[in-house]
Amino acid sequence: MSSRRWLLCLTPLFLLCACGEGEPVMLEAAAADCGSAPPQRLGRLPATSMVLNAYFLQEEAARDVRRGLSDSPIVEEVFAKAAAMGVVALRTNGHNEAPEKVGDSTIQVAPLQYDEVALRGLDRVLARARVHGVRLVLTLGNYWDAYGGTRQYVSWAGLPNPVQGDPRFFTEPVVRALYKEHLARTLERVNTEDGIRYGDHPAVLAWELLNEPRGRGLDARGEKLRAWVDEMAREVKSRAPGHLVGTGEEGFEPSSEGYDGAYWSRVGTTMLRTPGSSFTRNTASPYIDFASVHFYPESWGLDGAGTAEAGARWIREHAAIAHGLGKPLLVGELGLRNAGDLDLSQRRALYRGWLECMRGVGVGGGALWMFANDARPDAWDDHTFYFRDGTSPDDPVNRYADLVIEAAGSTRP
Repeated sequence: MSSRRWLLCLTPLFLLCACGEGEPVMLEAAAADCGSAPPQRLGRLPATSMVLNAYFLQEEAARDVRRGLSDSPIVEEVFAKAAAMGVVALRTNGHNEAPEKVGDSTIQVAPLQYDEVALRGLDRVLARARVHGVRLVLTLGNYWDAYGGTRQYVSWAGLPNPVQGDPRFFTEPVVRALYKEHLARTLERVNTEDGIRYGDHPAVLAWELLNEPRGRGLDARGEKLRAWVDEMAREVKSRAPGHLVGTGEEGFEPSSEGYDGAYWSRVGTTMLRTPGSSFTRNTASPYIDFASVHFYPESWGLDGAGTAEAGARWIREHAAIAHGLGKPLLVGELGLRNAGDLDLSQRRALYRGWLECMRGVGVGGGALWMFANDARPDAWDDHTFYFRDGTSPDDPVNRYADLVIEAAGSTRP
């Protein structure tokens, strides 16, 4: 047993005596305290496969296509570094409806009207992923306004006063029909670079119906969102039968039933008191192949010394529910702010512990948010990390590259 694994087996009582709750060794031990469970797999991938988030690939490729370039240096850099770190898949945008990016990288510029150059950018991402041997988890839309979001579809449908996360996206027949037809057209597209239909493309591991769908404004139990999940996932499965389908959700519930309700009530978060969306109900859909959760403790009021335990519980309790439903869990986004109250050593300890937790409970895969190419400014996102050219993985400028490599080498068979 390695010295780190031996240390993580020490009792929390001993560690409380040895150091403060905010010390990295204590944080790592608490974050890793998840027990064990049989491994679950995303398709044929090893359990607890490492995934990276790099949402920006389509827009970067589209700009290169528009400039007449035969390759896309940023796309190549990200794929090559992901492969070098042992990452098996990248989670990235398979959509772009951003009104402010029309003529630049927007794919759908008006209802069911497409910019072919922008689509060729996505073609390039799929084709190059295949060459590099990296699979893709592609989001088909966004709940939030970034890249168009649900507001854009509600606006296109001519409904009054569209807002971010508009609940009518999930309920209005005209909006549902529009989105469903867009999914069909996306999956039926034939890639101009390799001639493979998207719904058959070997680079695609999975499609997510929406990035972070929430049920604000819907029925409390989440039945309307589940109906939307069933309809859209059935459409995707019919056109991409060899690919996995997930919801892309964060893991919220209208009540803490099935979870440690006393703990979650004590920490005061509303994540398991969020009407309109049910992780359990959505994951149980016969058209959904894997469960999805995200975890942003600082954004959810879970900062401080209790962050480690909250993350461990979030992972293991959702993994247990997914396991009970016979489905693997993808921890699709896991993010700690670079400029938050936690210093780098504390964030590293938490990530290492949570990655160990994922391995212990046998999740299908896990992904830190977010990986960036070298030229992307550090301030672009609150959670950026790198694997900069000419550096070793454990160089502090990279933040977490060595942790990704370490976790990628510890996947369960």
